Amino acid sequence: MLSVISVGSLKASGSATVALTLASVAAAADIPVMLVDAAAQGELAGWAAKGAHPPLLQYERAADIASIERALRQAWRRGALAIIDAGEEELTVRAAAGLAERALIPVRFSPLSAYSALVTDQLLAADARLAPRGGRCFVASAITAIGNGVARSIEAIIGTSDTLRLPVGLSQCAAHVAPFVHGGTIFTLDDTVVAGLDHARAEAASFAHAVGILGAAVESKPAPSFDAQRRAA
Repeated sequence: MLSVISVGSLKASGSATVALTLASVAAAADIPVMLVDAAAQGELAGWAAKGAHPPLLQYERAADIASIERALRQAWRRGALAIIDAGEEELTVRAAAGLAERALIPVRFSPLSAYSALVTDQLLAADARLAPRGGRCFVASAITAIGNGVARSIEAIIGTSDTLRLPVGLSQCAAHVAPFVHGGTIFTLDDTVVAGLDHARAEAASFAHAVGILGAAVESKPAPSFDAQRRAA
């Protein structure tokens, strides 16, 4: 199993949602997990303030690289998985990727988000100290209804990189975002709070498996296009 995962892109693209979703799956699977909030936006800080997160999910705010490293040392001592929300600041995204075994680059379905994800991928690829190609992945963080023209534009942008695209993303947007409104996780929220929780839980588990949290990570091989994921959602 992986021990450190970073999530970040040079434009806000759902990194907090991806990080929290993965941490939620780990905790639900009885895996100790530390959610390291290094993003300047503070979305996870607002979530943590609501409380109600499961005992196996520990939240740590990290204001700089030194505090990220301290949080990781603490996670290692606990034998916990560490998931870093690196947000969108270049220095933080680079630093978090350099400390991680797998760097996830979230992509929302807009050409601007796709372009920012590609620039992030190129940034990480240019530094030999950072996660290698097999350790970087594009992940769809919001699979929504978009026109074919937009889908083709996004595919053209992401398709210029041979970095792996995970075959599973997050499509149940309302359910995955619900913890930020109500606290807790998709596994602790009551089904009456928001629609689609059952689907979101199954999707999140498949996503965590693809990342490498539950069993082996997917190999570096061609994945279904983001457009195919959108149409299947």
